[in-house]
Amino acid sequence: MKKAFLIGSLLLAAVFLLAQGHEKIRVIHSDKLQLTKMQDEQVMKLEGRVHFWYGKTEFKADRALIFDLQKIARLDGNVKVSNDSLSIAADSLTYYRKVEQLNAGGRVLIEEKKKGTVMRWFRADKAVYDQLHNSVTVWENVSSHDREENADITCGYAFWDRKTRYSYLVEEPLIHIAGKDTLTVRADKFEYFQTERKLMATFNVLVQTGEFEASSDFLVYLMNEDKAMFIGQPEFRSDKAIASAGEFYLYFQDRVLQTAELIDSCRLDFTENEDQHRQNWVTADYIRVAFEDRQIRGFEAEKSVEYSYLREKSEDRDYFLNTAAGENLEASFSDKSELETMKMRSRIKGVYKFHKDS
Repeated sequence: MKKAFLIGSLLLAAVFLLAQGHEKIRVIHSDKLQLTKMQDEQVMKLEGRVHFWYGKTEFKADRALIFDLQKIARLDGNVKVSNDSLSIAADSLTYYRKVEQLNAGGRVLIEEKKKGTVMRWFRADKAVYDQLHNSVTVWENVSSHDREENADITCGYAFWDRKTRYSYLVEEPLIHIAGKDTLTVRADKFEYFQTERKLMATFNVLVQTGEFEASSDFLVYLMNEDKAMFIGQPEFRSDKAIASAGEFYLYFQDRVLQTAELIDSCRLDFTENEDQHRQNWVTADYIRVAFEDRQIRGFEAEKSVEYSYLREKSEDRDYFLNTAAGENLEASFSDKSELETMKMRSRIKGVYKFHKDS
C-alpha cells in the first residue's frame, strides 16, 4: 500500500514538474499529495512533513499549496525556508515566484549564517524577503541581535539591504551595545552602514550608560574608531557634571568612555560631591575632559575661558572662591573627584576669596 502511494506521489510530482516548464519544483517528501485543476490553473496540495525545492529555495512546512500559472506557493504550519546563507521560520508564508518575494507572518525568525554560525537574526510578527533585490523588511514587535557588534535591537519597523549592507530602524528603535560598559541608544531613526561600521541616529537621540547619558539631535557613531559625534544641541550629564556645547565628540576604549571633546560655546558645570549642587563652572570655545574609572580626572579649556570654583568650608578645608578669565585652564582631580590642581595661563583676570577662622 505504501509502495503504491509512493509511486502515485512520484507520478503526480513528475506531472507537475512537466507542467512547470523551466520552473523546477522538486518534491522531496509529503505524507499526502493531491493534484487538482481549476479552469486553467493546476494546484498541487501537499500535507504532512512537506519538503520541496522551488528553484534554488528550499521549503518545509506542515501544509502547502502550489499554483502553477500564478507561480505562487502558500505554506503554513512550522514553515522553514532556506536560501543561501539566509533562513526563515514562520507560522505561515507565501512565495511569489514571479517577483521572487517571500511574505511571512506569525512568529517570524530570520537568521543569517556564516560558516554555520548565526551572525544576526530578526524576530517579528511580519516580514518580507525580497530575493530579487536581496532585502529584508520586518515590522510589528521587531527584535534583533548582531553577533559582530554584540548589539540587541528592538523597534516597530526595520529594513535591511543585504547587498549594500545598509539597514534602518524606525518606530521607537532602541539599541543595546554590550561591552565592558553597555551603551543604550534611543532615537527616532537609526541607520547602520555595516561595511563602514557606522551608526547614525536622528532626532531625540539619547545615549545612556551606568555612569552618564548624552543627548542631541544627531549622532554618528564610528565603531572602528570608537568615536561618537553629537550634533544639534548636545548635552552630557553625569552625577557630578553637566556639559553643553555646539558639538560633542566622545572617545571610547572597549566601549568605555575615555575622553570627551566640547567644541563651540562650551559650558561645563561640575561638583566634587554628587550630593551637592553643581556650583562650579567653566565656559570656553573648547574643552577636553579626561575620564578614568568612569570618573572625571581632569579637563583642559582653551580660548575665551571663564570659570568659577567654590569650595565650601568643611572640617579639614577652608572656604575658597575663585573666579577668573583667561586663554587656557587646566584642572585635575583625585580618584575621589576632589580638585587637586587648577592652573590658568595667558591674560589672566581673576578674583580669589578666602575665609579663615581667627
